[in-house]
Amino acid sequence: MPIVAIVEFHIAEDRIGQARALFGPMLDQTRAFPGAERIDWLVDRDDPRAWTLYEEWRSAEDEQAYRDWRTADGAVPELAEVLDARPGLRRFASAV
Repeated sequence: MPIVAIVEFHIAEDRIGQARALFGPMLDQTRAFPGAERIDWLVDRDDPRAWTLYEEWRSAEDEQAYRDWRTADGAVPELAEVLDARPGLRRFASAV
């Protein structure tokens, strides 16, 4: 069953440029990951430090495989340097 994941990031005010440089290649990897169907990077119009990833995955298993990869071989340790809060992750399944 397809799922949607929403990942919310809050970027440190003085690290927005550094974060943009990290997110570009990171999103290329995410979009190329098996099961990724749509990955959109959104920036809040009123708060340029509030970034959201909207992710559509073919299945919960594909999304979990991606999360597992990100915490192991695909980890981006530099990400912690640009955030001023822990990212939030919400997962959704179709209600119909």
